[in-house]
Amino acid sequence: MEKKLNRIVSPMIIFCFIAMVGFTVSAFALKQWYLAAGELFVTAVLGLVYILRRRRRVSEIRRLVGLMSQNFDIAVNDTIAEMPLPIVMLRVDGGELVWCNKSFTELTGVGGDYYGSTITSVVPDFDMKWIVSGADRSPAYVRVGERFFDLEARTVLPAKEEASFFAVLYWTEKTEEVILRTKADDDRRVVAQILCDNYEELIKAVSEAEKGSMMAELDGLLREWAARTDGLLTRVERDRYLFFMNEKGLRHYTEQKFAILEAVKKIVGPNGMPMTVSIGIGRDGQTLEETSRFADLALEMALSRGGDQTVIKNRLNFEFFGGLTKEIEKRTRVKTRLMAGALKGLLAESSTVYVMGHRIADLDSLGSAAGMVCAARAMGKKARIVINRNYSNAGAMIAMLEENPLYADVFVNGEQAMVDIDINSLLVEVDTNRASYVEDKSLLESFNRVVVIDHHRRVADYIQNAALNIHEPAASSVCELIAEMLEYMVDSSAILRTEASAMLAGIFLDTKSFTLKTGSRTFEAAAFLRRAGADGVEVKRLFQNDLDNYIQRVEIVKRVSFVNGRYAIALSDKPVDRAVAAQAADDLMNITGVAGSFVLFPFEDTVSISARSLGRINVQIIMERLGGGGHFTTAGAQLKGKSLNEAASMLMDAITLYSYEYEQNREE
Repeated sequence: MEKKLNRIVSPMIIFCFIAMVGFTVSAFALKQWYLAAGELFVTAVLGLVYILRRRRRVSEIRRLVGLMSQNFDIAVNDTIAEMPLPIVMLRVDGGELVWCNKSFTELTGVGGDYYGSTITSVVPDFDMKWIVSGADRSPAYVRVGERFFDLEARTVLPAKEEASFFAVLYWTEKTEEVILRTKADDDRRVVAQILCDNYEELIKAVSEAEKGSMMAELDGLLREWAARTDGLLTRVERDRYLFFMNEKGLRHYTEQKFAILEAVKKIVGPNGMPMTVSIGIGRDGQTLEETSRFADLALEMALSRGGDQTVIKNRLNFEFFGGLTKEIEKRTRVKTRLMAGALKGLLAESSTVYVMGHRIADLDSLGSAAGMVCAARAMGKKARIVINRNYSNAGAMIAMLEENPLYADVFVNGEQAMVDIDINSLLVEVDTNRASYVEDKSLLESFNRVVVIDHHRRVADYIQNAALNIHEPAASSVCELIAEMLEYMVDSSAILRTEASAMLAGIFLDTKSFTLKTGSRTFEAAAFLRRAGADGVEVKRLFQNDLDNYIQRVEIVKRVSFVNGRYAIALSDKPVDRAVAAQAADDLMNITGVAGSFVLFPFEDTVSISARSLGRINVQIIMERLGGGGHFTTAGAQLKGKSLNEAASMLMDAITLYSYEYEQNREE
């Protein structure tokens, strides 16, 4: 600062004195004594005068600058203090208030004695993270009472003696904008479709009066429910309703966890069956047509998961509520025959057929694949099964099938299949509807036509745009579905004995020896396979374990712990075969009082969970919270990158949430 001031008050004067001194020295050198003395005298007088005048000039400039600075500070401070825009200065480290203007004190009521207070104590909703990170604007509006503000920050460098930075925050009110935006969001259109999903079962062998009474009771219940949000409910078919509402109404129903699902169950038919409804809701569409299409997809998803639940679909994903009732079997011989005909047509149009199951194939996955190979062979089509032999729980079944010469070159891996397929090849995906869980995802994406045959409840990342989707969540297994269709597609004599045994083993696995998810159609399919040559002894042999696996299973069961006396959780700190873990989970269900069992075990960088129940709880919902899925009574999940203890903690959280939200309404 001093150097700058010197340059201002003495521009180029130093060069003049240098010139005068130079002339004086020259005069002395030439021995012009009088001239040299005169020049020296003049130079000295001028230098003295310059020094005196320079000092007075610097002093005057300093006085004027100080006066201007003082007046400017007073004006600025008075202006900021009286500004209607709230302003506050705080320490970045800790959020301590340093200074604030009058508008901020009036906004927060902090008063004049704010020293020692922090911004979070004055504004509870305030988040310091964005300031600490160095951002210059708050990522979200800050709420103070009923008002909303957008915050802009300016960081102030600390003085040398200070240890922390300061930030000046400018508060711009956005309350009116937030109110208008909230109102616009609340008024966005939402479309819901409501279906009585067991209507056909309820009206069997009942009089018209009884049928009318049940539907009138449902109608009244739904209209009372819809009136709570001023929505528009209209009946479009005998068992279907269309419901228009807004986002505010949907938020109300979501907070209530769609209690209407439980209320409808109080309507009981003459045969003792409670009524259930499925609700598909579409939201977030750019047009009413798109929102309505979302509602269609949501209802389809709800029905494919067994009904008695609400599914909300937006542009990105699905959200699920309910699903506590077991699936109702709705298959008929007519539907099975139609599906078999459609599948037969696709096989006939294909050059080659590839069958693929889920990762780490089990007996149901491979048994159903063998059934599809039989169907393709009967139509003269070359068929291949895509499987990873190194990661499979069906090694014994592979060996059994390969004993037949017709299966000498049936099994291939994903790389081989990728080389051999052509534009007319058909992929039949069995025992999974999840695109992320297939044996080879890149192979799935390479086919122009895909058929999906599955019995698991549908999940959000299901395989879309399938040429044919045969999905029956009430079926015991995919082997049961394929066995039923084979009755309409091939003669029983065309089924190899090993193929029949493989499909029977798949049914045997998923029904836990015909004890779970077993309906009349299950026994009919088993009888058909038995007539086709299925060997019960061969099936039993497929389930045999060696001594090491049996010991591992016992060790897992020994490490069980109980939660609320209802949930059995066992952790294996060593990798085990998935079949062993599943069998251990089944064994835990034999303990008195256990409603659900969970076995956790490590596999490479993943912790796998095998979950089982006997129908009192829905383990599928619990596993879905961990990214998995499955059935009401059989489910699983894989937690990548988690330790065993972390996975156990996440499982406990999922069980606790399930108990809080669902278990109080479960069917005893």
